[in-house]
Amino acid sequence: MVTVDFDRLQIRPGFKILDIGCGTGRHTCAAYRLPGVITVGVDLKYADLTGAAERLLLHDRLGEHGGGMWSLAAADVTGLPFKDDCFDLVICSEVLEHIENYLQAIHEIIRV
Repeated sequence: MVTVDFDRLQIRPGFKILDIGCGTGRHTCAAYRLPGVITVGVDLKYADLTGAAERLLLHDRLGEHGGGMWSLAAADVTGLPFKDDCFDLVICSEVLEHIENYLQAIHEIIRV
């Protein structure tokens, strides 16, 4: 189940979307289906990132994407490896309640 209503977010081609705590990629894949977006999924768990990659590669094989690009990275939300203001949208669904230092995580979300 996708819990983000992308239709309400006025996403345009060229948008860069970060999905923090992407797990096996449900929101990353949903974003990848939008026209011309660049979507990046990050998670700490290698097994989840592997699952996300498999899902995204399936979208590629089936042609079920919006013609943009995707990538995945192992990263901690309290210290994201991205430059300031480099994303147009950050998704962080069902993640913050699991982060001990959630204030630092929020700082990082705002920063990127």
